[in-house]
Amino acid sequence: MLKIQNLSKSFHNSYLGENVLFSNLNLNINKGDFVSIIGSNGTGKSTLLNIISGVVEETSGSMLLQGKDITQMPEHKRTKIISRVFQNPALGTCPSMTVRENLSLALNKGRLINLKYCLRHKTEYLEELLDGISLDLKKLLDVEAKYLSGGQRQALSLIMASVSNPKVLLLDEHTAALDPKTSSEVMKLTQKIVKEKNITTLMVTHNLRDAIQYGNRIIMLHKGEVILDLDEEEKKKLTVEDILKKFEYAV
Repeated sequence: MLKIQNLSKSFHNSYLGENVLFSNLNLNINKGDFVSIIGSNGTGKSTLLNIISGVVEETSGSMLLQGKDITQMPEHKRTKIISRVFQNPALGTCPSMTVRENLSLALNKGRLINLKYCLRHKTEYLEELLDGISLDLKKLLDVEAKYLSGGQRQALSLIMASVSNPKVLLLDEHTAALDPKTSSEVMKLTQKIVKEKNITTLMVTHNLRDAIQYGNRIIMLHKGEVILDLDEEEKKKLTVEDILKKFEYAV
């Protein structure tokens, strides 16, 4: 599905010189995988998502998505096939637009159309998209996104990121800014969306319990290398204490 081959990335620092983050990293993500990516700060987790989404250019290496080389594909074209939800709930929606308008834009992602045509979707259809969400978004269709809570905006961001059925969904610590209860609700929504749509998903998280509980695979990065890669059966046997021991080892 997604093949990362011999990926290298370095950043130049005026004071410290060349900082090599990845050196010939190889990673294969299967279709339908829901992968939790963990690791200490500065180990390259978010940079990896930035490279996959086209925000940051790799120093060398290549990426294949469903057999097609996307290494040179510009970011704006990747957004049609790769969606992303950020840590900050404010980044996934347009604050001055209503929930209805935000959803309508997401439904017409990548199309050059006017706003009137974009808003053609019936209320019943939009409510159906929000069905089963505990954060009351169905009641807030005509409320501007800036008035939503962080959890509501993140739930809306998730739906907007997935409604166009992307080939890959990138979650960059998307519950880190939420309180524990809301975080749990957003994670349940995440699991529901990924499972129902069978979207290949990479989730960066510092929440080790979520990393174990959700998804079918867990990967640990350290100094730009994969030092742990467990499938669903192996992950079921894993505990938070096991991961913490791995963190202690990875120094």
